[in-house]
Amino acid sequence: MKSIFCTLLLTTLCSVVAASDRPNFLVWVADDQYLESVGCYGGNPKHTPNIDKLASEGMRFTRAYSTASVCTPARSALYTGMYPIKNGAHPNHSGLKEGIPSMPNIMRKLGYKTGLVGKEGVHKAPTRPTDLFTWDVRIPHTKVTIGGAEYSEKAAKKHRVMDYKKIGKFMSQAQEPFCLFVASSLPHSPELTRIENGLTGYEASNWTTDRQFGKCLELLKEAGKKENTVIVFVSDNGSNTPRSKYTLFEPGVNVPMIIHWPGHVQASSVSHALVDFTDVMPTLIELGGGISPRDMDGKSLLPLMNGEKIAVRKDLFLSFTCLGVKGVKQPYPIRSVVSEKYKLIHYLNPNILPPKGSVKTRSPEYLLFDLENDPSELNNLAEDEHHQAVLKDMLGRLNRWKAEVGDRGMETELEAIKMFPGEIDYQE
Repeated sequence: MKSIFCTLLLTTLCSVVAASDRPNFLVWVADDQYLESVGCYGGNPKHTPNIDKLASEGMRFTRAYSTASVCTPARSALYTGMYPIKNGAHPNHSGLKEGIPSMPNIMRKLGYKTGLVGKEGVHKAPTRPTDLFTWDVRIPHTKVTIGGAEYSEKAAKKHRVMDYKKIGKFMSQAQEPFCLFVASSLPHSPELTRIENGLTGYEASNWTTDRQFGKCLELLKEAGKKENTVIVFVSDNGSNTPRSKYTLFEPGVNVPMIIHWPGHVQASSVSHALVDFTDVMPTLIELGGGISPRDMDGKSLLPLMNGEKIAVRKDLFLSFTCLGVKGVKQPYPIRSVVSEKYKLIHYLNPNILPPKGSVKTRSPEYLLFDLENDPSELNNLAEDEHHQAVLKDMLGRLNRWKAEVGDRGMETELEAIKMFPGEIDYQE
């Protein structure tokens, strides 16, 4: 049964301009690249020269957030412009609800040729529809192992060289504007061993990620389409730092985001506005000549790209569904709201130890942080008498959002059991 959202999509993606006036899109997603590992965000510039060059020619966002700290829900927001709980892919390794349009379907209706390089990240689980990702072209990685990944069967299988020949062909031969989603397997573990320049571990993986990105930029230039291509660079979530993946602390969800569009986005510009992954799809739709359906949660970033010093949103929302993460048997849902100054994290089942990640201790039900004065999130203000009004305000925002996206708390967490029949043995 098609949703109201799908019907709205057909009636609102109608303001299509001439193909020659519309840009191409290259959406690049690094896997587990944490913010401070990128040179322009404070990392070693020798490890990420191509990413840093993109930032010097475009706009760097300092307060860009993934919608979750694991792969599937993060990517689902990029594909749909909707928060993971609304689109259904809130557990890791899960899929979308029936009738939820995704990036390739949406952009095709606007006249774009769509392509996917590497993994999709949002799955066709046994209980999910199978027709949600009808890309025009799929370009899997080659069977050649990336240098430094030969040391184990797992690493060799996961980290394969991209098929640059087919990527270049897609870019150069597309007669209509294209929307290409490129998913790197790096710098996600297993980390690489020593590579050609002497780097090892995460640093080697990070440098190789940047090298992959640089090669794709070269192909875009060779195809003569770099000047008319909007490049969106992001990482799906953080990694390799304390309080990162499987949490909603800043290292897990505050990610690199860079947007590049020659002649339109000012070089070396920086935006400190709150943005998140749901904002990418509405941006692509607007630039592609369409109008975003009302059911989308995101906001177009075009005003920020045009240099307007405004807030496109007053707050944003994060969620983590622990069931669905490999090896997890106990429900441990977390929700969060981020405003310009504050962040509230709500643990829905705080009585158990976190079943995954670097945090090994129980948490209070609520954590309230002043991100402006406490960016490391060390001072919990939830019980501070001077911040009770802030706590009430932030909790009100979170509860309103939960009602809007259909978040039923623990019941929503337990949906993962039905998505993975026979794999999660938790019983209430």
